[in-house]
Amino acid sequence: MSRQAAFVAICSVAALVAAAPALAAGPSLSVVPTSSAFSASGSTILRFADDGIAPTATIDVYSPVRYGVEISQPFGSTIGNVDAQARTTGGANVRLGGAIRMVDPASYAQAAASCTPGQPAHDAVWTLALNGGGLLLASIPVFVDRSAAGAHLRACVPQPGTTGFEIRLARAMLTLNGIFTTPVASGEYRWTSIFTTYSAPGTAPSESQTLVRLPPRLTLARKLIRPGRGRTFVKVSGAVSENRRAVRGVRVEVLAGPNASSLDRLAYATSFTGGRFAVVAPLRTKTVFRARVSVPLREGPLSQCASFALHPDAICTRLTLAPFTAQSPILTARPAKRGR
Repeated sequence: MSRQAAFVAICSVAALVAAAPALAAGPSLSVVPTSSAFSASGSTILRFADDGIAPTATIDVYSPVRYGVEISQPFGSTIGNVDAQARTTGGANVRLGGAIRMVDPASYAQAAASCTPGQPAHDAVWTLALNGGGLLLASIPVFVDRSAAGAHLRACVPQPGTTGFEIRLARAMLTLNGIFTTPVASGEYRWTSIFTTYSAPGTAPSESQTLVRLPPRLTLARKLIRPGRGRTFVKVSGAVSENRRAVRGVRVEVLAGPNASSLDRLAYATSFTGGRFAVVAPLRTKTVFRARVSVPLREGPLSQCASFALHPDAICTRLTLAPFTAQSPILTARPAKRGR
């Protein structure tokens, strides 16, 4: 074998090795609250993905302690929607969607006996309707229970190819409206999701966690700069944090205008060490400033995963940091008077 051929072969093997973790990543789930405020009951989005080899069999989602849970909606009411991507057993990619509805738990006693052995009764049952691509699929029930430790959601996904479920889910986004309420106190709140797959018996479950850190905070301060010749500049600076932890590497929008109701974008700044950011601009007249930030879902280090008492054997494969929005208080700057 020539040196060039050997080099190509080594690179090919290395690429396969590097790709192996991605191919075997397995199921994961992240939680996206739509409000960063205390005691807010807006929408909560659950983002499921499955990039593994073996299809997902069960999904258990546990909400954090101190989150409020509302599951007293009337039977038949729509509490959200699901948008999903799947692959049929014939290899076609399809997009699916439908409503999430509250149903009578008594109608799903048989499904509960199969999905939650030893617990035939549940506080609530939801159904996920998956329609599209010309397919007529069976809805997936979600069994819901609440306790002092928070809410527990459990879904059993049929094995691909079974009657009424000729697909394999690849992605799903569940939007739940008015179900969860954020806590009333500062802190770090951990969502935990546990997964099993249709793999060899004895395979350890995998785990995903999402951290919600409340409250987010965006500060703002000003400092006048006079380099001479009657000119005045202003340095507008601040810091981004969540539950008193600095957030670096995010884009902050700085606004300016003649008054609080007429603010336009002045500049973008990126937070650095300590979550700090700064912008310098000319100051010719009285100006009002404000900053705002919209931080997306971020990947976090697996070292921040915490052992979950109900499933101590689960292996944490993904940790995410929940998105948040924040805006600073308004501040006003005036140019220095001449002669001073």
